[in-house]
Amino acid sequence: MEGKGLVAQLQKAAICPACRGHFKDPVILDCDHSYCRACITRYWEEAAATGKGPRVLSCPQCKAVFERKNLRTNVKLAVEVKITQHLNAKTAHVPLAPKPRRRRGGWIPATGIQEKKEVIREVCRC
Repeated sequence: MEGKGLVAQLQKAAICPACRGHFKDPVILDCDHSYCRACITRYWEEAAATGKGPRVLSCPQCKAVFERKNLRTNVKLAVEVKITQHLNAKTAHVPLAPKPRRRRGGWIPATGIQEKKEVIREVCRC
């Protein structure tokens, strides 16, 4: 379910560019792009298996080359993914309930109603 505005931006930010699913154990590279740990590791392994030369670690998006494997856990992104998953679950399972309607004259206090009914009964008996 796609949201609008900020919710849509949050949902878009929670998608891994490699697997197109929600991030699982998100990591951030030195170029500031984020991937699932398994996705970037698989990408590097496939690149090393098909490459004829030395093993090259690069970013799939910007093609930046790294000298060493440096995967830092992206804690902020992991929190955003959790929030997005909770939002998706909440909007999918809970239908929007209509707001309670107010009477045109406003709210009538519950204690005042009973007292007024007793006074009216006494007046009618006379």
